[in-house]
Amino acid sequence: MSFPILLFAGTTMAVAQDDARWEHQSESQDLLLRDYVELWNDSEFDTGWVPSGSPLAVRFQIESTGGAEVEMEGVGHMGWPDGLTVALDPIADTGEIIVDAALEAVTSIKFDVDVYSWESEIDRRGIDVEGQGLFSPFLLQGDVPEVVEVLFEGDTNELLNWSFQVFTGVSAGISVDLGPEALTTFTGENWYVDGERVDTVGQEAWVEPLGEAYQEVNAEFIGSWNSSLDLVLNPVFEVCVDLVGCWDLVDLDLPIPLASDDFEQFFPTTTLLFPLPVMGELPPRHDFGTIDVGSSAVLQLPIENLGALDLEGYSLVEGDPYFSVYPEYFQAGPARTDGVVVSFTPGAEGDFEGMLVLQSNDPLEPVLEIPLLASAQYVTTDNTSPGTNTDTTSESGTEASNGSRPQPQIVRTQTGGCNCSSAPARGAPTGLLAFLVGGVAVLRRRRSHRI
Repeated sequence: MSFPILLFAGTTMAVAQDDARWEHQSESQDLLLRDYVELWNDSEFDTGWVPSGSPLAVRFQIESTGGAEVEMEGVGHMGWPDGLTVALDPIADTGEIIVDAALEAVTSIKFDVDVYSWESEIDRRGIDVEGQGLFSPFLLQGDVPEVVEVLFEGDTNELLNWSFQVFTGVSAGISVDLGPEALTTFTGENWYVDGERVDTVGQEAWVEPLGEAYQEVNAEFIGSWNSSLDLVLNPVFEVCVDLVGCWDLVDLDLPIPLASDDFEQFFPTTTLLFPLPVMGELPPRHDFGTIDVGSSAVLQLPIENLGALDLEGYSLVEGDPYFSVYPEYFQAGPARTDGVVVSFTPGAEGDFEGMLVLQSNDPLEPVLEIPLLASAQYVTTDNTSPGTNTDTTSESGTEASNGSRPQPQIVRTQTGGCNCSSAPARGAPTGLLAFLVGGVAVLRRRRSHRI
């Protein structure tokens, strides 16, 4: 038994089209992959009061939320006859990844000099972290490219710029800048097709044909994500004295690895429905019965298409030459019926066997063989040849039916053995005897008259 093959490659289809497996093809199906993942959610960072022990300190609390969405487009193809070969081809430059996250930064300040002590939240703001990238699907191993990156280097955000007078002639100030950096990478990990894993370009997967009007192919794509979000805080503490000038007490760069993600996630299952031709049920065999030599028996065999794609093929008969079929080519659209006529016209006496062969684009049964049986005898002197089967019911069970589906019909035509000389031959002796009896009577009357 042959099984369907599932191929994945950006260039597979162009090569596969020249393969014998693509002699017959279904209608191409659009393929759309879309998924959303959460990134950096519920990640928090608290600097505490910095610098520690300073009379003037600041505290930053940062929380991140966000995610990323990826979308890819492709086309699904299905061909046969050597099983069902399925190729999922990407459409170049249709891959897109969008990263959309947000930071919430809260700034608090504390002042503690001698008898003065005070602290308060002085700023709360949101910072967008966004990025976008375009690529060609599906980013599997062997694809070019195999990975897509989205890099975000945000502008420096001034979270705080505040100054106050400590006492006469002396003032202090604090400024804080925040610079976010984010890197997100995405790559295709593998497919699952009816539970079977497909990792690389050109690798085959097997699915079982259903023999239905639509072949359902379920494909699950797995994406691999790696993402990091880093922050750089730059607090500057400044003191200014009249007539002296200003100088920085503290000028720090504080790297903050806020969040990171490394995981795999299934895309929603993609279901492709490929229309296929399906040949209707046919008799497993047919027996013409006993036929007079010189006569013909004809089997009208309807070929019904139960599928959703045109059914077409060729018919031929193998075996004894007294069997024949017409026409050689048949075609039936979806939910329609065509047919062939099988004839048996014996030219000699005996038992005969043949094989009706139907070769079609039905992927489940591309070749269907129906054995043919028949017997022939010469005409006897009786009006009815002994053993002649005049019933239209055959061993194949193709008798007339009241159902809606077309049924095979048998038609018998006599082309010889008219027996037209039998009746006159049997009547000739009776006429001659009457003539002789009449003549004898005339002669007797003449003799009596003379006497």
